[in-house]
Amino acid sequence: MKTKYYFLLVVSVFWTLSVFAQSVKNQAFKLPNNLKTHHFEQSTVIVKFKEVLFTDKKTNGLSSAINNLGLSISSIHPVIKPITLNKQDLATQQSTDQIGLNRIFEIKYQNNISVEEAINTLLKNSNVEYAEPQYIYSTFSEPNDSAYVNNNQYYLSNIKASQAWSLQANANGIVIAIVDSGSDLEHEDLADNIYLNLNDPINGIDDDQDGYIDNYKGWDFVGLSASNLKEDNNPDVTADSCEHGVHVSGLASAVTNNIKGIASLAQNAKLMIVKVGADDNANAIYRGYDGIIYAVDHGAKIINCSWGGPGGGAFGQDVINYALSKNCLVVAAAGNSNSLVPIYPAAYQGVLAVANVNSDDLKSTSSSYGYHVGIASPGVGILSTNNGGKYGIKGGTSMASPIVSSTVVLVMAKFPSLTAIQVAEILKLTADDIYLNGANSAYKDQLGKGRLNAFKALSYQNNLPALKNQKINILSETFGSYAIGDTLSYFFDLKNILQSASNIDVTLSSSFEQVKILNNTLNINNINTNESKTIGPFKVVVLANTPENFNVDFKLSYNNAMLNYQDFEYFSTTLNQDYQNIMVNKVFSTITSTGRVGYSGNDASKGLGFIYKDENLLYEASFMLGNAHDRVSNNARSNNGGYDQHFRKIQNVKKIENTNYAYLGEAIFNDSLNANPLGIKIKNRVFAYKDSPDDQYIIAEYELTNTTNATISNLYGGLYTDWDIDNSSKNVVTYQNNMQMAYTYQPSSNLPYAGIKLISSGLTANFYPHSYEIANDFLADNNFTIAEKFQALSSKGQSTTLGLPDGLDVSYTLGYGPFDLASNQTKKIAFAFLAGDDLSNLNQTALAAQIKYNEVLTSIKNDTKLNTFSVSQNYPNPVNTESKIEIYLPKSGQVNIGVYDVLGRKQMTVYEGVMRQGSHVVNMNSQNLETGLYYYRTTFEGREKVMKMLVVK
Repeated sequence: MKTKYYFLLVVSVFWTLSVFAQSVKNQAFKLPNNLKTHHFEQSTVIVKFKEVLFTDKKTNGLSSAINNLGLSISSIHPVIKPITLNKQDLATQQSTDQIGLNRIFEIKYQNNISVEEAINTLLKNSNVEYAEPQYIYSTFSEPNDSAYVNNNQYYLSNIKASQAWSLQANANGIVIAIVDSGSDLEHEDLADNIYLNLNDPINGIDDDQDGYIDNYKGWDFVGLSASNLKEDNNPDVTADSCEHGVHVSGLASAVTNNIKGIASLAQNAKLMIVKVGADDNANAIYRGYDGIIYAVDHGAKIINCSWGGPGGGAFGQDVINYALSKNCLVVAAAGNSNSLVPIYPAAYQGVLAVANVNSDDLKSTSSSYGYHVGIASPGVGILSTNNGGKYGIKGGTSMASPIVSSTVVLVMAKFPSLTAIQVAEILKLTADDIYLNGANSAYKDQLGKGRLNAFKALSYQNNLPALKNQKINILSETFGSYAIGDTLSYFFDLKNILQSASNIDVTLSSSFEQVKILNNTLNINNINTNESKTIGPFKVVVLANTPENFNVDFKLSYNNAMLNYQDFEYFSTTLNQDYQNIMVNKVFSTITSTGRVGYSGNDASKGLGFIYKDENLLYEASFMLGNAHDRVSNNARSNNGGYDQHFRKIQNVKKIENTNYAYLGEAIFNDSLNANPLGIKIKNRVFAYKDSPDDQYIIAEYELTNTTNATISNLYGGLYTDWDIDNSSKNVVTYQNNMQMAYTYQPSSNLPYAGIKLISSGLTANFYPHSYEIANDFLADNNFTIAEKFQALSSKGQSTTLGLPDGLDVSYTLGYGPFDLASNQTKKIAFAFLAGDDLSNLNQTALAAQIKYNEVLTSIKNDTKLNTFSVSQNYPNPVNTESKIEIYLPKSGQVNIGVYDVLGRKQMTVYEGVMRQGSHVVNMNSQNLETGLYYYRTTFEGREKVMKMLVVK
């Protein structure tokens, strides 16, 4: 029992730290491919600091803590005004501080560099938690085509408005914030519902001391033009081309029963107008998240965001979390791209995302969709208010969203004790199922829980639970790789948002053929309101047809037939990963299936890098092997920003249970993807220890086997490595010949040192430093050719130090050789990846790594390790026809090897006979086996080893 819960704890910590590691400082930021320059502001970034930066009340400047940001700052403003924070009570201030909104600033800079470059500069600052663009979003209206014009409000009938009014006639003045392009403050159907800040009348004075002068009728965060953003107190729309927010306002809360214009569901909800678009741009939303913060701080309970875009960073999620902490619900349009691609803020956790259906409850041809969508609402041919006191028809998820917001207000008015999240769950639970309606079946579960029904929402009897998944823990035999043949154990932390209930069936399912769920339903006996419980394990087998790094969608369904309660959620898991993260000591890193360390993917992706004391120190560590200027196999950076990809995976990385190590992982690959291959198979083992003095390094060992019939002469092996210590352009690299170690550091700083040491004996080390900032360097032309790679592997650079005195963006090749490798001969090269607080500490760590590796080699020579009968996993696995297994015998004796199916029935004999003491490779022919899961059992003198094997035809 202790072992079971220990592994659960390990995986839970692994999951948590993996999420943390993805946001650590110095991780290279790349703009998503689908972002264009009009999707974000130039020379502007959003920055969240790890520690509070105190403001100077007189100058509104910031303390000296920002002087080392690395940019020429023209302005820096907090996203939440200090005066607003200071007026909050202690509990609210503590809540705000915990979320960290008080540590987020908008920074404008004067440097002539791209936003991407500026962000990466900021990420190198030790006090920066994250940095990202100031995204520009767009509204989601459709053209006013004649097909939409019908001169009625069918949407109120479809959502059962008249029946809803019989239960709750008005919104009792609850405030909806319209964060949009502005509104028509004098419109006959809006004026009486505009929220007025009576504490700050228009007199040129900030009477309520909230940091906004005369925000009597709302606020404008942008002003006339985006090219010269200037806030003012006039959120009124100045041109018909910008009337998007006016149309949205009428749907959220038009004045009703006034014998003119239109009716709205909420009737008398108050409209807080927050203008976040420019007067001269009809569609762009420049300050959406600032608008949300303003609305939260000024008392809005619902915030409607009929806009969005592809940019979705951590800042937006922080803002949504802030709104939720104040019991404020954000309702957002899902988008009009007829696409699964998520847009933000709709796709953020905690947002109620709205899709668009027509008068027949069929998905609109333009509406976006996806498992993140919470509900659908009418959005085609929608009549509402327009600028200048007019009315008109528009369509899109922009129109569907405020109809949902209006309903939320009514439900809040009827059930004032409910939280914002609870109301959102009620709307979803009471929605009408529309998936049996024609073409909607093609979008099963991707239009939310169904079409909004206001009457059913207001009829809610507080008798249903609402389970929501809070966290997923996955136990895996492959320690996070979720490899083919693995059985995963899923555990879910479920929270009940609504009424206490018992006997709830929880079912896990997936439509993906890459997985098989062994036990799909478990039961929760009892769960109270706001209680959380863990349920599991659900057993899931990863099948043979799963591609590498493949995302599988799972559905988590909740059901109680007696209560007529049915609900569901979706999540995804990346299966058959070709890397594993190592987090067992003071350095976190990643082992891959092709010899790289730190990252499996190009450009510092798919992995942790090399993290020490919250500093990510590594950008690239790639393996290289060659014996001529035209014959180098590698996966390092190459030409024009690309990478060579010469290694074919034979066995994806897997964790090997061994009590001698805190972590031991192994992968096997060869260089057969090279057009001019060497014919070498490489077994890469990475191991780590948890106790001092061995807790500041990992060891990467490469075992090379010549698979050709001839000797390979003049062979060199090594690593190309790019360490980035904080500001990468201020780094120095030095090679210590007596230690056979290269290390990188930043002079005149207290930042860590990092490096690589050769810990194999009997090899000659070559150190070749690089910097693209030096003319005539290998990397200066943005190319790293095969000839240059061999020269770097096989020769020494002109100096053992590069970067002094001021620092450069440095990297280096550490090559070892030459040596010959006869046919079938095996040779090991091992490196220690090191971190230290300073050079002295780094040297101590390097010596500890050398001593430990010598102990490993000595134990092998003394048969301490090999006195145990051992059998390897077959490779390749999965197998089509031919595979091999390696066996070690501590002495000669009888060996029997047989293959069995999952029922234990013997299918074939692989070997029966006497073997001598030592290592043996046994060929296994599976051509007569059908596709499926098998076990091969090896016995030796009363001892046995049983291993899994997948056969795929």
